[in-house]
Amino acid sequence: MKIPLKQLIQSIGLTCSSNIDIYGLAFDSRKVKNGFLFFAISGNESDGHNYIKSAIRNGAAAIVGEKELDQEISIPYFRVDNCRKYLTILANQFYEMPHKKHKLIGITGTNGKTTTAYMLHHILNHNGKTASLLGTAGYYLNGEKYEANLTTPDPISLQKMMFDSHDEFVLMEVSSHGLDQHRVFGHMFDYALFTNLSHEHLDYHDNLENYYQTKKKLFRCLKENGKGIIGAYTNWGERLYQELAEELVPVSSFANKGKNEPIQLKSVHPGHNTALLINDHEKEVRLKLKTPGLHNAFNAFGSYICSRDLGFEPEQIIEALEHFEGAPGRFDIIHIPTGAKAIIDYAHTSDGLSHALITARQFIKHNLYHIFGFRGKRDLTKREEMVRISQFLSNHVILTLDDLNGVDQAMMLDELYKLSRPYKNVVVIEDRTEAIAYALHQLKKEDGLIITGKGYENYKETFSMKTISDKDTIHKILSSDFGVN
Repeated sequence: MKIPLKQLIQSIGLTCSSNIDIYGLAFDSRKVKNGFLFFAISGNESDGHNYIKSAIRNGAAAIVGEKELDQEISIPYFRVDNCRKYLTILANQFYEMPHKKHKLIGITGTNGKTTTAYMLHHILNHNGKTASLLGTAGYYLNGEKYEANLTTPDPISLQKMMFDSHDEFVLMEVSSHGLDQHRVFGHMFDYALFTNLSHEHLDYHDNLENYYQTKKKLFRCLKENGKGIIGAYTNWGERLYQELAEELVPVSSFANKGKNEPIQLKSVHPGHNTALLINDHEKEVRLKLKTPGLHNAFNAFGSYICSRDLGFEPEQIIEALEHFEGAPGRFDIIHIPTGAKAIIDYAHTSDGLSHALITARQFIKHNLYHIFGFRGKRDLTKREEMVRISQFLSNHVILTLDDLNGVDQAMMLDELYKLSRPYKNVVVIEDRTEAIAYALHQLKKEDGLIITGKGYENYKETFSMKTISDKDTIHKILSSDFGVN
């Protein structure tokens, strides 16, 4: 496809005298082809202005950047105050404003984004609707699955996916990084859902207030008749609900705090089959979930509220949710021949970990083993609290390696040992696959093992056992050591 450069540039209020056409967009000079518009983004690790000459050699027809250039270049250069923001705006223009042909639902929050997105996706599909899904566990478009590099795709990829999608709905997990970096911008969304907010990504946002304000940006991206749906079961959600209402943003809440809403959650009974009692316009509705835990009750209720607003009847939503098997890598239970259970979960925050371990306790009668670690170059401030929670809720804790992300392995192990020292029930086993093998061999009848942090994700590091994920490791140990086919 192509679009006149003049048309693109004039859409952001700049003048352009060139008559050339633009055939593509890129912010990585290595991906530039003939006729592309290149965006020179000033990033944290590299500066796109240093690659302008490379982009021109690769065929760039024009450049958008933030800095005054030291020397003239042979193609048009347009200076803007925020290259990331204008990348999103121009990508939206280039791909013919694809958000207008879909109903877009954006979901943000520290925990629950993926499960809520999968629940809504399941409700829509179960009731004959087509829906794309863009999030942590993968990208689904037109019935096909693609690997996800980012929870919220970069602006060019995102706009192209929406352009390519023939689905009526697009469901999108919207990360705080995606909001801060303007991967979504402007009036895109028909619905914006907020699940919750807790300690996470403070290596990026510095403090919880900044993190909260970044999450709130999603609600400035609503379409003219868009609506916010807020999980007001935490103080942050309560605050967001109040602030948006004061700002006259159409908003409803889902909580169990007795709000004056037409649909209310009257009671929750978490357990093997989590049960919800919902008051829907003075009519009682009962829902039983296969996905356990209080957190999943709130995810389901938020999905219920949104689906009702989309026009589905209670019976349609209930039937879909009662058949929902769960999101990939979220509380995935594997039965062990000894009569024990192994659970794989993605929990990687203090709040998510607490929910996962409390839920696991409902399944495990005797000893609970917990294996987890920390990723290099990620929020350091949450680690001590997560170990404290784990040792309190688990009988045995094994700290092990996760993705190092370039951090020296010896340095990471040193930190794990320091975190383990205050507690008698916390040990360190360096190799992740050996840690899993050790724990599985300790399990007796009605014991349990929960492994958190990676969920469905493949390993980035090389471990002693040649497996690709926590689930793959468990199955290999079961087949070789327990004789399970």
